[in-house]
Amino acid sequence: MPRKPYVSTYFSPRKGAAEQVAGFIDHCTKSIDIAVYSLTHPDIEAALLRAHARGVKLRVLTDDLQSRSKWSADERLEAAGVPLRRDTQSGSMHHKFCIGDRKAVITGSFNWTKNADRKNAENFVIVRLRKTTATFKGEFDRIWELNA
Repeated sequence: MPRKPYVSTYFSPRKGAAEQVAGFIDHCTKSIDIAVYSLTHPDIEAALLRAHARGVKLRVLTDDLQSRSKWSADERLEAAGVPLRRDTQSGSMHHKFCIGDRKAVITGSFNWTKNADRKNAENFVIVRLRKTTATFKGEFDRIWELNA
């Protein structure tokens, strides 16, 4: 099997970015930590629910104001038992990153929404470098605790 590159790049709207994010989530087996400004894409929500159902340790941090949208997935994730916190410590929690199994991180401008996937010019990279992933994990843990 060919080895994956250290960094993979993705763009929307033409390359199915949401499908790539959902696929990343579907391949995680141990843990997923997410800090994302807006989470409304049903395919990504479904991937998160599948991960939770198969026992992946999942934590989601989202922007407080964005979570109030009627399309936001936050309440459905919470109802399924997914640990979720809304950031109230900053002006906007504008991060868009996901750490999978402490081995790789997705980061970029891509919001997890249908508009970002189908209409907007957005981007993200998947970085498979331990030091970079550890740095994102440290930031996630810091803001997770700030919002306890």
